[in-house]
Amino acid sequence: MDKWYIIISGLLLLLAAVLFIRLIQYKRQMRIFAAKLQKRLHGGVDQEIHVEYFDRDIVALAKALNDYSDQIKERNRALEQDRTRLKNVIAGISHDFRTPLTAVKGYLQLMKKGGRIDDRDMEYLDIAIAKTEYLRVLSDAFFEVSYAEAKDEAIDIRNIDVARTLTALVLEQYEWIQESGIQAAFDIPESVVWVQSNEKVLNRIFTNFFSNARKYADTRISVCLQQDADGVSITFTNDIEADNEIDIDHVFDAFYRGNSRREEGAGLGLYVVKCLADKLGHVVSAEVKDKQFSVMLRIK
Repeated sequence: MDKWYIIISGLLLLLAAVLFIRLIQYKRQMRIFAAKLQKRLHGGVDQEIHVEYFDRDIVALAKALNDYSDQIKERNRALEQDRTRLKNVIAGISHDFRTPLTAVKGYLQLMKKGGRIDDRDMEYLDIAIAKTEYLRVLSDAFFEVSYAEAKDEAIDIRNIDVARTLTALVLEQYEWIQESGIQAAFDIPESVVWVQSNEKVLNRIFTNFFSNARKYADTRISVCLQQDADGVSITFTNDIEADNEIDIDHVFDAFYRGNSRREEGAGLGLYVVKCLADKLGHVVSAEVKDKQFSVMLRIK
């Protein structure tokens, strides 16, 4: 009896030892598996989880996760292809719209200059010209969006004088500023201000800033370029109508136009700015204070 007791006790101890060792191995495999899974979460779905020498249940779980990730990759690839095709279609349509819209507007303006139209028809003609111009602006905006959202276009970053770039663009705005009666103030250094950026893309950003100010400024605008130890800030500020409430959390959303009485534009300008700034690695922000709306581009 004592002999069998010793044998059974020994077998139970051996079994307990085996189970304990197996448990330790299993816990170690689970820690490694969790680390691999965490690495994959940070590294993207392209990194597979390899567990060839693990417990078969863990191997089965890893295979299921890899299969699921492969499905996600395929869906993401298909979505990206659809997105690219849609952007190309929008860009193509926007481009094709430009020529006929310009021609239509030209013919309407010729009719207006002809002078053989009564006052009522002249009013209708002015509306038609305005709507044609709106369609042209909308077409240009969609074309800008397709460019801004394109991920496959490499941007050449180099040393540029942002003060010179901004000054040249300010001079181009002189005519409409004078005609509108808007009070304008510009604080741009005459000295060279070097930044790492792309002049063409910066011009697009500044042009959209001016376009936004032109549409929504009530009586005045200002442009300020400041340099400090950490980088350069370019700030565009304009006052807004008393009843224009701006949701600052959504000004960079596509199609956001606030609640201004003015119906100009498609609400895409600042969205384009945000896309382009992200491409350049710059930071764009906005604020409203005392009915003054400001957008700032920060270049480090």
